[in-house]
Amino acid sequence: METDRRHLATTQQRRAKRLAQQAHKTHPVIQAKQNQMYLITTLSQMQVDNSLINRKLPKEVFLKVFSFLDIKALCRSAQVCRHWNSMALDGANWQRVDLFTFQRDVKTSVIENLARRCGGFLKELSLKGCENVHDSALRTFTSRCSNLEHLSLYRCKRVTDASCENLGRYCHKLKYLNLENCSAITDRAMRYIGDGCPNLTYLNISWCDAVQDRGAQLIIQNCKFLETLIIRGCEGLTETVFGPVEEHMMSLKKLNMLQCFQMSDVTVQNIANGAKSLEYLCMSNCNQITDRSLIALGQNSHELKVLELSGCTLLGDNGFLPLSKGCKKLERLDIEDCSLVSDHTIHALANQCVALQELSFSHCELITDESIHNLATKHRESLKVLELDNCPQLTDSTLSHLRQCKSLKRIDLYDCQNVSKDAILRFQTCGFTKIQDGIHRRGENVMRKHLARYLDSRNA
Repeated sequence: METDRRHLATTQQRRAKRLAQQAHKTHPVIQAKQNQMYLITTLSQMQVDNSLINRKLPKEVFLKVFSFLDIKALCRSAQVCRHWNSMALDGANWQRVDLFTFQRDVKTSVIENLARRCGGFLKELSLKGCENVHDSALRTFTSRCSNLEHLSLYRCKRVTDASCENLGRYCHKLKYLNLENCSAITDRAMRYIGDGCPNLTYLNISWCDAVQDRGAQLIIQNCKFLETLIIRGCEGLTETVFGPVEEHMMSLKKLNMLQCFQMSDVTVQNIANGAKSLEYLCMSNCNQITDRSLIALGQNSHELKVLELSGCTLLGDNGFLPLSKGCKKLERLDIEDCSLVSDHTIHALANQCVALQELSFSHCELITDESIHNLATKHRESLKVLELDNCPQLTDSTLSHLRQCKSLKRIDLYDCQNVSKDAILRFQTCGFTKIQDGIHRRGENVMRKHLARYLDSRNA
């Protein structure tokens, strides 16, 4: 019995000792956290500050990094901490703002807050498609962002002449202005812009039907540096729009008059007389112009590089022959649907215009393999795009001639009934893969092509 008591006492002592030892032990995770806390609390204040990226990087580096972010990324970065908020919303990061992605959500309050944030830093702003933007928002904007140079109000249909008045009053550095589809704009807006934005080099007032001759003339007279004027579909303009301002068109290099149905030979004569530096001219679907227009361009527009005349059905060889002699720098020519054009025009272009790269002869039903042979021979190094759809007299020989054009990127042969599938396959085996034949999809492809062009012209 005595032995049992001693054994029990020894066991109890050992158990008590073991429990006491366990009482002093700590779970490994808890111990690790305690160690970290010890390290943190024992570091000096200077050591803590130097370990933070906000203190390590100077402000200039932060701003440089944030300058590569888009609007979404900047707004997300602004939510990280107060320091990042200050850096992300610094005006230096908001010199270029494009709100097209948020077009449905952009309202007056957004524009006003943006104007307060950006101030004099902002140089480029795109409100493309922001149909909820009113004149009141742009009034705040223009008064605060006077250094603006580039502004797009494309399809901002609630913008009126009042916004242009404020642009003319405050934004004297403006160089680029897009007012396409701003249907409430009138001649008053053009007067404000002309008076207040003398440095304007680009203006787009396409489909602004309320703008008439006087408005366009005020812009040309007062904006001495204007290089690009886009007036597509402006039904308020007449054939004499450029007559009184010929002497003010010397700086003009690009002019787009797509679907200005009232334009005539008188219009082109005025352009040729005044715009001696013109490099790009689009008069597609201006179906009143005749060969007299081409003769005028050939006599005066020697710098012309791009000429688009699709749908001008009255043009023929008598106009293109003098044009090719006078416009030797032509690189791109679109005469789709000019059905009076024959091989004589193609020969003249091939022989006279040494820089040709892109040509559209679609629906020129009189051209044959012979003229394409001459064209391919003379421009084997430069020719890149050739559209020949609906040219019924072309045969497999055309593709044989075009094999020597090693720079070709695309050929259109929709509805060329005399060009066989075998010839197309042989042509493709020579390394030419960008050939659009449409043999099995004739009507559908042609319709799709013209629909795409129409939608592109409307920017729908």
